[in-house]
Amino acid sequence: MRFLTVILVILGVLVLWDLGWWFGFGVSPLSPWELKQMVNENRAPLIIDVRTPGEFDSFHIPGAVNVPYPATLAELASVAPDPTRPVAVVCMTGHRSPPVVSQLQQGGYTHVLNVTWGMAAWKLFGGETASGS
Repeated sequence: MRFLTVILVILGVLVLWDLGWWFGFGVSPLSPWELKQMVNENRAPLIIDVRTPGEFDSFHIPGAVNVPYPATLAELASVAPDPTRPVAVVCMTGHRSPPVVSQLQQGGYTHVLNVTWGMAAWKLFGGETASGS
């Protein structure tokens, strides 16, 4: 019973974190299962992974580009030059990516989404990964 309570509290905190970014700062969420479906249907957005190079090399979504957090808008724009192209930002657990989404939005990007709960959820829901650079 105690284990279940801990799990529910953790899930509640994660949901509140995402809702806070969404309603407080306009950071729209993208669930890992929705992204997985988009990838499988060849309609995936540009995926920017803001984890460290070591984390990225360990495993990442195939086709994702690594721009480690914190990044300048110029660094982000170098991999996403078209501000109208859909972009999904991912980190390990969903805590580094929301500020990057907000930064891109403030920089004029029109369709930027935060991958909810990050690569941890991507792996949990069976998302394909690659390793290396």
